[in-house]
Amino acid sequence: MTGLHRLLVNQAGTFLGDALLIAAFPLLAVHVTRSPALISAVGASATLPWVVVGLPSGLAADRWERRRLMASASLLGCLLLLALAAIVGAGHDSVVALAAIAFSVGCTQVLVGNVGSALMPQVVHSGALTSANAKLFVAQQIVGQLAGPPLAGLLIGVALSAPVIAAAACYGLAAAVLLTWQASFRASTNARDRAPIHHELTAGFAKLVRQRQLLTFAVTTAVLNLAIQAVMVVLVLYAVAPGPLGITRAEYGLLLAAFAVGGVAGAPLAPRLARAVGRGRLLTICIPVFPAGLAVPALWPSALATGVAFAAIGAVSCLYNVTTVAFRQRVIPASHLGRVTASYRLLSFGALPLGAALGGLIASQLGVRAVFPIAAAIAMLTALGLPFVRERSLRAAETQAGQATA
Repeated sequence: MTGLHRLLVNQAGTFLGDALLIAAFPLLAVHVTRSPALISAVGASATLPWVVVGLPSGLAADRWERRRLMASASLLGCLLLLALAAIVGAGHDSVVALAAIAFSVGCTQVLVGNVGSALMPQVVHSGALTSANAKLFVAQQIVGQLAGPPLAGLLIGVALSAPVIAAAACYGLAAAVLLTWQASFRASTNARDRAPIHHELTAGFAKLVRQRQLLTFAVTTAVLNLAIQAVMVVLVLYAVAPGPLGITRAEYGLLLAAFAVGGVAGAPLAPRLARAVGRGRLLTICIPVFPAGLAVPALWPSALATGVAFAAIGAVSCLYNVTTVAFRQRVIPASHLGRVTASYRLLSFGALPLGAALGGLIASQLGVRAVFPIAAAIAMLTALGLPFVRERSLRAAETQAGQATA
């Protein structure tokens, strides 16, 4: 098994575990309460780790051996989920318990995600990064979103703790693949030349701010994540009966899988479309699809229409992510990639808990239906960053980074 295959298997196991939890936590929360505020609190707890441990995880990726670090985090996530399964199985589940475990597991997965992204350029060469990331996002869509949500819906019909146990098994598999990999991956930072920790923690963010295109991508992703998360934390109330869409819990998993259907179609096309029309033009085409898709459930309250809209969002999300992640991995040297990736994700994914809180607030004050058009309006703001993204500027930045590395 090649290094890329091991990394893909590890990430696929992590993606599936994450997807099971994304679908299971709202369903577990609905089992305890119907309060939009409390349900959104569970969603916010799962995303808050991006803010709390984002930068430290990037520093860890640049200081310690990356394969072992990812394996340890995956194993810890497995143990935490087994504890949650025992709590749910004993009938002691509560919003507090769900939020606490969601936060703790989220911390381990932030570390896995940041370190894995920094590890990719050490596994494949620069020219293969777009293709390798496309394979990674296809795996994410197939096992993480296409298989995960429906499987979670089926498992929770068997037992409330079943999807949690399955997610724990996925994290355990992800850890095992890395623990049996006889390789070492360290950043090139010399321990004797390291700056104080507080300087190293901010070095990645400073490098991100200086790279105009990368900063534009991070801010754009943050706005999109905020809008999408506002929708996702209340979607279960809008979709599952007695909500307007009137679907069952199992069908709710299928609705979430629509994102993956679009992603599986979109991700493999990213390298080809980027070459054909240019990366800047490709991103310009993708951006308007987000607000249009988020508005559909309120304008046309149909499960089929909502599924089609979510599939479109899934497709452009993968095109956008494959393109921007490969660019980040090309313009940032290995010695700083962990911290820059963490800073990027702190900014972009740090918007997730804000989106969760915003979705709960809007639903409580204006009703669940109002969340969708407001989220769409927020997503439209991303068009402001399009003038900063052009193929010529992206290539110039990559050339400059290559010369600096040499």
